[in-house]
Amino acid sequence: MQVFKIPGIVGFSFFAVLAASAEPPQTEDISFEHPILQEARVSAPFGMRLNPLTDRPSWHGGVDLGAQWDAQIFAPAKGEILYADRRSGYGKMVDLKVSDGWVVRFAHLQAITVEKGDFIEAGSVVGTIGSTGRATGPHLHLETRYDGKQYNPKDIQALQFYAAEKRPGR
Repeated sequence: MQVFKIPGIVGFSFFAVLAASAEPPQTEDISFEHPILQEARVSAPFGMRLNPLTDRPSWHGGVDLGAQWDAQIFAPAKGEILYADRRSGYGKMVDLKVSDGWVVRFAHLQAITVEKGDFIEAGSVVGTIGSTGRATGPHLHLETRYDGKQYNPKDIQALQFYAAEKRPGR
């Protein structure tokens, strides 16, 4: 794959534009049965944004969900834990394979409660909300990937971010 740089945008590629506008592959074989958080709000959308740490435009390949410190993070579907450890930038992170090709990534966790190789059910706790890695406060960075390519989590049919919207000041 050839990557094209767009003048004036640091760390951004033509590929990122394609991912932002592409429809995700089908997810009918995945049974999303549980909200990821009990209470949260979207604090940063998927796509280009001003990076809060550098104040420069950058690609944001997931959705940030602001929530209370140590709130439990739930698996939205059954699957296998592919990764459960620290990763540069992401801090404490979990990758959950929910079907062939599809992975749900949870990042900036305070604690990880699963291990690589675990098979878990929808509603299992995978960790708790934190601010590890490159983060400005307590939140969950949520990514949905198909064959390694990022897709907007809000475009994933039946994936429920939270059971109740967190109101400011709570």
